[in-house]
Amino acid sequence: MNNNKGFTLVELLVAMAITVIVAATAISSFTGQQEDQLSQQQIVEMQQNIRGGLYMMTLEILMAGYDPYVQYNAGITNAGNGSVGNPLTFTFVADNDGDDNNNDGTVDEKGELKTISFQLYDAYGDGDPDIGMAVGGGNNQAIAENIQSFLLTYLDLNGNTLVAPVAVSNIRAVQINITAMVDTNTIDHTANNTTRSISSLVYCRNLNL
Repeated sequence: MNNNKGFTLVELLVAMAITVIVAATAISSFTGQQEDQLSQQQIVEMQQNIRGGLYMMTLEILMAGYDPYVQYNAGITNAGNGSVGNPLTFTFVADNDGDDNNNDGTVDEKGELKTISFQLYDAYGDGDPDIGMAVGGGNNQAIAENIQSFLLTYLDLNGNTLVAPVAVSNIRAVQINITAMVDTNTIDHTANNTTRSISSLVYCRNLNL
């Protein structure tokens, strides 16, 4: 009588089926964890992106109107809402920064004004708007990327919102509102419907002193 120990064909097929199911479950779980991790990484980068842009804007806006000599008419020159072609533009005295801000061939002359502007533009031609900062007559440089909305509004001495066209002489504070999105051109799109918003009220301490 033959008593060969082994597996029947049915047993092998069942074992193979179980192995395939377990492997597929493990791979699906691993893939899902990878996508979640990448999604969270994109969200963190998005938050850091707008916080960095807001920080830079705040530092520069605080300088608007700075003029220790009180004679060079530094201040806001265009109170735009930040959209393409409608920037916030302002000047301040920077006669000790080692630059020829007036482009007149003289470095650090007394009362030399530096011009700064902020507005939306497409830095990389990818269809995602970015916040650009331009210094003097230079080109925009991206300080915050993948911006869904960017709005600048202005407040007077009493905290009232000024209505366009804004009289620059009445401005005492700038309200910055930014909403960013994940780069729609990234490989992973699990976080592409996610946005983050940030806002800040910057009091222009050097204006109309």
